[in-house]
Amino acid sequence: MKSIVISLALIIVGFPLFAKEYSIHSAEELNTIHLAAGDIVLLKGETWQDQKLVFKGQGTETSPILLTVENPGETILTGSSSLIIEGSWLIVDGLLFKNGYTLKENVISFSAKSNNCRLTNCAIVNYNNPDKAVRNSWIVLYGTKNRVDHCYIEGKTHLGTTIGVYVSDQPNYHRIDHNYFANRPPLGRNGGETIRMGTDKWSMHDSFTLVEENVFVNCDGEIEIISNKSTNNTIRNNLFYESKGMVTLRHGNKANVYGNYFIGNQKERTGGIRIIGEDHKITNNYFHGLTGVGLNATITFMNAWENPPLHGYWQIKNTEVRGNTIVDCAEPIVIGSGKNEKTVLPPWNNLIADNIVVSAKDTAITWTEAKAKNPENIKFENNVFFNVKRPQNEPYPTGVRIEDPKLKRDTYGVMERTKETTKGTGFEAETSIQASLFNAKDIGPHWLTLKRDFRIK
Repeated sequence: MKSIVISLALIIVGFPLFAKEYSIHSAEELNTIHLAAGDIVLLKGETWQDQKLVFKGQGTETSPILLTVENPGETILTGSSSLIIEGSWLIVDGLLFKNGYTLKENVISFSAKSNNCRLTNCAIVNYNNPDKAVRNSWIVLYGTKNRVDHCYIEGKTHLGTTIGVYVSDQPNYHRIDHNYFANRPPLGRNGGETIRMGTDKWSMHDSFTLVEENVFVNCDGEIEIISNKSTNNTIRNNLFYESKGMVTLRHGNKANVYGNYFIGNQKERTGGIRIIGEDHKITNNYFHGLTGVGLNATITFMNAWENPPLHGYWQIKNTEVRGNTIVDCAEPIVIGSGKNEKTVLPPWNNLIADNIVVSAKDTAITWTEAKAKNPENIKFENNVFFNVKRPQNEPYPTGVRIEDPKLKRDTYGVMERTKETTKGTGFEAETSIQASLFNAKDIGPHWLTLKRDFRIK
């Protein structure tokens, strides 16, 4: 098996013929090795107890340095084991952290000196401090151009984001993709996000983090499954399945959110996208069977504070919600959520266009903020509503018409457009991505057996 792993590595990433292979049994041994481009480090043995691994080196794009195991899933890091990744072009492949916990340090850290490093084909399972008030993350990304992909992350129960992206004065361009996040129970307070990108203090700095083609299953830690707290991030082509929470654009501007599936199957407090800030684009997403209302509704525009500090609620401006399909959701669109004596500024200069809303439990638009009922606040264009309650005191705004969009249910239960659907309205699936997400194909580690058949009930 060892020879197969190494041969594949040589073929795939072009390790030089003079590269060295090291077999180690402890973190202390790793510290004694001066790694060079193309080297391979194999962790030997079944159990690594209380090992603080520091993986350092300077690989290259064509000759990265690899830290791996002979048989993924059979070598377990446990106790208080942790990993720091520091250097360039380093790859960590096949590690399993299970049934241990760190104290205050994070489990896996890409250091500020890391760039072009990768954590792939790994898993962290039930690695929980018994004191739920102890805050740390399972994975943190500093540095630039680092990647977390094809990993399985399950069962975080204590305080702290599962994955935290930290922003500096330069964009970081991280990528989080093809991961399987599962079974984070409710924390009962803030600090239970599955992914957080940035912090309030750094929210006006560019991150350019890409979150794509991940599956989130029963990620119930708190209302913010993904918390966007920096600028110029993209969240695309993910599946949020029966998860109590939503994508929250909490701080920062210019988020691009598209191609995502939010499937609630009528599970309580399942939500969609909460909008705060400026210049966001929420396009071509699919929402089905979500029960969240108010701040947790399918698409919710929040009111804002006047002259807010960085940690406050900033006014929604110049945001576009276009080409989405919403089916059988409790509150499809909420305008002015969170309104109170402090949260008083309505959204300004926003567009809701080309969306389809079918079978809402109530009226398709909930106006929490009456001052937003003007085109200069929210403009509606070419939206199609069907089988929804009509407002009691006033008609739907100009730019909304009531008609059957002629949708058709597909293999997964998604209500897709047909030739009879009004051109340019609603969600348009990309067939290969939809199949990959609903079958969890090429998502998570190749060596782990996972649930891989998601359907709309």
